[in-house]
Amino acid sequence: MKSIYVFWMILIILSLACNFSASEPTPMPAPVSPTSAPIETTTAAAQPTETNLTMLYISGTTHIESKPQTWPNVDAFLAFLRQVTALGMKWSVGADIGWLEGEPRAAELIQASEALGVQWDVHTHSPQDRAKAAYLITQLGGHPNSVVSGMLVSEFNSIAPQTYQGFTWTPQVLWGGTNCPGHRPGCDDLAAGLWIPLSAEQYTTHNPNGQYIRVGGGTHQLEDGLALAQAIANGQHTYPVISFTLMVSPTTLTIVESSDGMAEITTFFNEMNGYNFVRWANIEETAQAWVEAGSVPSRIEME
Repeated sequence: MKSIYVFWMILIILSLACNFSASEPTPMPAPVSPTSAPIETTTAAAQPTETNLTMLYISGTTHIESKPQTWPNVDAFLAFLRQVTALGMKWSVGADIGWLEGEPRAAELIQASEALGVQWDVHTHSPQDRAKAAYLITQLGGHPNSVVSGMLVSEFNSIAPQTYQGFTWTPQVLWGGTNCPGHRPGCDDLAAGLWIPLSAEQYTTHNPNGQYIRVGGGTHQLEDGLALAQAIANGQHTYPVISFTLMVSPTTLTIVESSDGMAEITTFFNEMNGYNFVRWANIEETAQAWVEAGSVPSRIEME
C-alpha cells in the first residue's frame, strides 16, 4: 500500500513540474518580403573630384618601315619589349610590307612579342596594302588588330574594310595622321585625346555618327606627357578619357626625336603612376575605354 502511495505522489510531482516549466512558444520571425531593399553597407563611396573624373590612357608604339636600314635588331627589340611590358606598359608595333616579307626572324618577333602582351597594328605607307599587311601578320603567327597605325589625313574618306587573298581586315581605330608626306615640320597632327573625324576635309571635327575612332598620340615626348598629366591634375581638362602615346624608334630604341631611352622611360612610368587617373593601355584598348566612358570627344592641341 505504501508503495502505491509513493508511486502516485511521484506522478503528481512530475505533472506539477511540467506545468511549471511550460511557457508560451517563441514566435518565429516574420518572413522577409522579397521586395525589401538590400542591406546597405556602412562603407561610404569615395566622392568624385576633378582629378578622377578624367582618365589619361597612355600607350606605347613602334613603327617598322620597309627599308632594311630602318629595321630593328630583333634581339635588342625583344629585350626592350620585355622591359617595358615588365614595368606594366602596353605596347603595339606596326610593320610595313617590306619588313613583314623580308625580315627572316619576323615570325619569331611577332610571336614572342605577342606572348608578352604586345599587339600588332596595321602600318603601311600604301593604303591598299593594309589587308595584305594584316594577312602577312597572321601568316607569321600573329593576330593583327583593327588599328590603322599611321595615315595621311587625305586618305580618311577612303578607309574601309579590305580583302587580300580571301582574308578580310576591318579597320576600326585610327592612330597617327599627317597632312603631308614625310613628317615634315608642321605636317603631323600632334593632338592628344580621342574623337571621330567627320571627313578628310573636317578631320578635327567630331562626328558622333561616324565609325572610325581617332586615338591622338600627342607629341610622344616624355616631358609633354608629364605636363599633360599635371594639367589634368590641375583641373584643366575634364574629359572622361584622354589619350597620349609614347613612340620609340626601332633602330635606336629611344623616344622619337629625342635621346630618351629605357632609363628615362622607366622614370616617366614611375612618375606617371603617382597620378591616380593614369591608365596604361594599348591603342585599341584606349579606344575601347573611350567608348565605354561615353565617347565624349577630347581633342587637345599639343605643339
